[in-house]
Amino acid sequence: MSTATSAAQTRRILELLAHADPRWWEIIEPHLPLFDGRLGARSADGDEARLNPQPLPPREAVWRAIRDTAVSVAEATIAASLAGRNPVEVLAEVGDDYCPTPPKFPWPKKWPVPVQVQQQFLADGAHLGPAVQATAGLVFQTYADRTTDEALSSAFSGLAQRLVDTALRSNTP
Repeated sequence: MSTATSAAQTRRILELLAHADPRWWEIIEPHLPLFDGRLGARSADGDEARLNPQPLPPREAVWRAIRDTAVSVAEATIAASLAGRNPVEVLAEVGDDYCPTPPKFPWPKKWPVPVQVQQQFLADGAHLGPAVQATAGLVFQTYADRTTDEALSSAFSGLAQRLVDTALRSNTP
């Protein structure tokens, strides 16, 4: 798999898997209603808490926080682009935060780190760091695939590829 297409190909593989297990759509289509096998579709704005008052399992809360932050970053990038900022510059800064040197926790500086993510990182940072990068990379690839603005699409795709490559390198034995 060439490095130029691996993020897009990874997203396509997950899309194929989603036809067998709809929970995969939560990763690859961040704007679709979230899937809950027990309750049916639910929205990302917390409706699931009203339908089922039990707290989310810790790992699901961590994963959702990672995904929601990447979606927020993507939406903020679109807004910045509309305001005249260069999306490549915006996402380069975000990429530096998600792919820090020297290696430390990969998180956008301008977004608060949720408590459950901090706790999970302290418990298993070696695995959570690459998971954050891979999840964010897939979200950004989704934006790249769905955005018709070429500059935005290219910027999202470039960041997605950088994140996926970094995640794979850091998680290689």
